Amino acid sequence: MVQAIENLTALTTRLVSSGPDPRLAGWDRLVVDVLDARPVPGYADLLSRYAGGRLEVAVPAERVAGLPPGTVLRLRAKLAGGRALAERRPPPGMFATEPPS
Repeated sequence: MVQAIENLTALTTRLVSSGPDPRLAGWDRLVVDVLDARPVPGYADLLSRYAGGRLEVAVPAERVAGLPPGTVLRLRAKLAGGRALAERRPPPGMFATEPPS
């Protein structure tokens, strides 16, 4: 059995599209452009390689309900089971959105 690596990356993204995640009830699957990615101290950084590219990330649906394309999202996410997952309960100030400009 392979042991999971504790990992977390701080991402700044721009929303391209969103919809219900087909595998996680209560989560949305977002397609985002990764504007910036930074390591989180104390964790392995497995998502910085997506900086400047596109990524699918699962986010709790209540956090992103109604957000239009172009919204900037600042969040922390980990790679788990081959997919990016946002923190379910991020610490204060670790999840933010900005309307499209």
